[in-house]
Amino acid sequence: MFKFKVVTPEGVKYEEDVQYVEFKTKEGSMGTLTQRLPIVTSLRIAPVSIKKVDNSVQSFAIHGGILEMTGDEMTIVTTAAEKSEDIDIEAARNAMESAQEEIKETEDKFKKIKLQTRIEKNLLRVNMSKRK
Repeated sequence: MFKFKVVTPEGVKYEEDVQYVEFKTKEGSMGTLTQRLPIVTSLRIAPVSIKKVDNSVQSFAIHGGILEMTGDEMTIVTTAAEKSEDIDIEAARNAMESAQEEIKETEDKFKKIKLQTRIEKNLLRVNMSKRK
């Protein structure tokens, strides 16, 4: 077991002792057990799955960020982390459709990148909400 924590600008979103965490970095998917060698990595906009001590699984929609593992403690620092049961699927679909329409109409490259990120985050929300 190791201590796992998710921190957002709103504070600590989740903190618990866990058995295993699976996440997606910029380089690919990884899973971590206790006593792993230290790691610091960038996270993609993707789900993070946590296997708790009681063998149940908790998933979060993580909106990118940084992960640090010291061997007996893992911390994710991100702008947003949402449990699948907390996601408003209709709002996510509407936001994604709105961004898809806006991206077709803009020529501004910076705005297109921001809209693509918004689409990616809301697609994650829609996909996570199906796990309820």
